[in-house]
Amino acid sequence: MQKALWGSFKLHSINARYISGLQTNIRNSYYFTPGDFMLSSSPIGDVIDQSADKCGDSAAVISAFQNVSKTYSQLRHETERLASGLISIGLRKGDRIAICAPNCYEWPLTQFAAAKAGLILVNINPAFQSMELEYCLRKVGCKALITWDNLLTQNYYKMLCDIIPDLPKSTPGKLQSSKLPNLESIIMISKDYKEGMLNFKDVLVNGNKESDKMLSEIEKSVQFDDPANIQFTSGTTGAPKGAVLTHHNIVNNALIMGRRFGFNIQKPIVCCQLPLFHSFGCVHTSLGSMYYQGTSVFPSPIFHAVSSLKAIEKHECSVIFGTPTMFVDIIRNYQSGKFNTGSLKRSIVGGAAAPATLMNDIKEVLGIPNVGIGYGTTETSPAVVSNRYKEDFENSLKGIMQPIEYVEVKIIDSKGNLIPVNTQGELCTRGHNTFLGYWDEEEKTAEVLDKTRWYHSGDLAIMNEEGLIKIVGRIKDMIIRGGENIYPLEIENFLNTHPSVLEVHICGVPDQRLGEEACAWICLKEGKQLTEEEVKQFCKGKISNYKIPRYVMLVKDFPKTATGKVKKFEMTKISIEKLKLGYAWQAFSK
Repeated sequence: MQKALWGSFKLHSINARYISGLQTNIRNSYYFTPGDFMLSSSPIGDVIDQSADKCGDSAAVISAFQNVSKTYSQLRHETERLASGLISIGLRKGDRIAICAPNCYEWPLTQFAAAKAGLILVNINPAFQSMELEYCLRKVGCKALITWDNLLTQNYYKMLCDIIPDLPKSTPGKLQSSKLPNLESIIMISKDYKEGMLNFKDVLVNGNKESDKMLSEIEKSVQFDDPANIQFTSGTTGAPKGAVLTHHNIVNNALIMGRRFGFNIQKPIVCCQLPLFHSFGCVHTSLGSMYYQGTSVFPSPIFHAVSSLKAIEKHECSVIFGTPTMFVDIIRNYQSGKFNTGSLKRSIVGGAAAPATLMNDIKEVLGIPNVGIGYGTTETSPAVVSNRYKEDFENSLKGIMQPIEYVEVKIIDSKGNLIPVNTQGELCTRGHNTFLGYWDEEEKTAEVLDKTRWYHSGDLAIMNEEGLIKIVGRIKDMIIRGGENIYPLEIENFLNTHPSVLEVHICGVPDQRLGEEACAWICLKEGKQLTEEEVKQFCKGKISNYKIPRYVMLVKDFPKTATGKVKKFEMTKISIEKLKLGYAWQAFSK
């Protein structure tokens, strides 16, 4: 089976792979990629200063839907104003400040301001419902929250009033809540003023001489190994865990991947359609672009294919990032409309495995000459392996990537032993991209980060004789729906609260557009009745829409092992047969 998985792993040339000398073939699955450049010791706040010093009059951020365009000098000025404003309302170095907002100009502005003020930015998915938002804020003890006003069906003020009933009666900046004892300030990005909340525009100009002085002192004290960001990810427990990333983690991932993408050769104009709350978005599209004095273009608050195509044409974007699902929608709308994508020189696909047919369509239909792929995790800041700018396209088609510079990669068996090359096992990584751990979760951290600082990804991979990597599957029980990670146990725990449910298990089934969808197998209590639609209605407004199972199967029992463990692979197979997803299964099983 391993030979079959490896069969298409034909090597192709990679430009400038090695500094000098001949590459010696390796025998065991361990590799370290050297580099011909230094890692950065700059904290995140210095990135905007350095770029503003180099090209202050160049466009840094364009938010198309907000009709906002800021140069690097303007962005630096407003970053310093916001940082001082945040200090003026009582935030101090090491405090956690959450941002729960879609893509907008205020997102990178907050990202840089928090870094300059020594705060730890906490990324929260704006699709979260009240229960999920409350959990994240409480888990890491956020002292402040920056949020949006309305997004699709989300009314954030109403959500927050549900969590904190006394919010409308509260003094802005002096919130007191038994549910969220650390939370003092909620700052809303809105034209309107809401009772109990500060307005983002006011905080932006709220700085004073005292907060300016404190900001100057804090900036000098920020070290590159200080925590800068908490990004929520879930594991086998199903409960979200806050992965703590340092300035060093994030800045150097942006530095290295920018070189991999060719940003050092030509300043990029990036179509930023990836959500900024995700590491792929806030590290590679936003920070990565600004590290190399490029321009970040936000077409819309959330992904919208037509808006992206319009932004690409109007602002002559040269680079586009996206999940496979995003590119499917981009291509469909491109073919049905009249858009000019001739400015695009590079595309990067990540977040989920992309089929070869889609990669070909990105190159041929959209006319993008350089199509690349990457793999990583939130815990690795995020990139671990990728291919390079102008690398042979066959590598992208076949999912072949090289470990990023200065990071160790190894592949081990189930006992933790290093295995020979061309053998399938778990991918582990160690280096400057490795996170500090999960916030207040020592046991969970120890499950993935061993005593010698190797991060165990839970993903299956194969390494060849030249250290190239191919991801072939995953150990973790996780469903990837259009680039969004869905952790079955989280949904199972929620559905088990329904009074009619006796037992529930979630498995992944194939979907031609999104890659995978969640399928819920539910065994009801005796005498109880429940329909598929009732299950979905029970979920709405309580868990994120993308987590709601696409399919619901009412069953009497589950396929299990002799020890009573549910066989989810067997569940998937049966689901495919009963739901008649046979065509999609062909792609799913390859």
